Amino acid sequence: MRALLLILILILSSAANAHVGDRIYLIPEITDDALAELDVSDQSLDDWTGILANPTLTASDFSSDPTVGEGTPYDPTDMDYQIWLGWNGSTSRLFFALERTDDNFINEYEGGNPGHFWRHDGAFFFSVDGDHSGGDYSGSADSTWTDEEKTLNNNRTAQTFHGITDAPDGLHLGYDGAGVEWVCAVPYAGGSGGSTGEAPTTSIFEGFLTPFDDLLWHSPERSTVSQLHAGKIIGFEIGIYDFDTEEEYSISSYHALPLVPPWRYSEHFVDARLISGADDTAVESRSWARIKASFQGK
Repeated sequence: MRALLLILILILSSAANAHVGDRIYLIPEITDDALAELDVSDQSLDDWTGILANPTLTASDFSSDPTVGEGTPYDPTDMDYQIWLGWNGSTSRLFFALERTDDNFINEYEGGNPGHFWRHDGAFFFSVDGDHSGGDYSGSADSTWTDEEKTLNNNRTAQTFHGITDAPDGLHLGYDGAGVEWVCAVPYAGGSGGSTGEAPTTSIFEGFLTPFDDLLWHSPERSTVSQLHAGKIIGFEIGIYDFDTEEEYSISSYHALPLVPPWRYSEHFVDARLISGADDTAVESRSWARIKASFQGK
């Protein structure tokens, strides 16, 4: 009983340090056995739905930013999407899958520069604070820092990853910091994707990433990977772009969770609790997703 009480206190104390909002999102576990069945390179979500059932997030969880681009509000006939999130403790990885439909899919990305993902349809970013510490993770917290110190501290305590569904060079995942050649490579990260159809176009991204409590871009050996376990609270942020014309940088809408600027502070993320595959809250999560889905288009 005392052990159970201690666990409950730890969970509640973590939740009390919430980033933004009063909701804690639930990210279900992908067990080692289930992980063996998950293929993140087949451009199919059948295995994701078989393991995690319903999506963790839908467009109803996001807000459209009226100040970005044309500020177009959410319209499922224009762009719609759903996201599956999962975690695995043995690998310390977070898993991410996106299915997106778009009535006017514009992607002319030629490859070679993940920093340009955001200029094309199918692009998104995913930021994570693995130890729920908050703070400025952009490398600009102290005006007295040298350029070397700014590079060292950029994305050190939280990380922002960029993804895209369609990439001709096969590199579907990027990272907003130094050390990308190992931070975005196996065993720490990877991704794949593609699109089918026209008006609407359905595009898929699936992949994984590793959150770090202390990422030293020049030393993977000395970097500290976030240890993922059931009951842990992490922070995250997701942004999704939509383009409806071929004019460069002409964003039609930008959807985000949460919609709280400025981007560089990880205490502006929302909270998520990692839940066991055997946890009753996994049922709650799936039920909540079904409830949300029943209201789509109504």
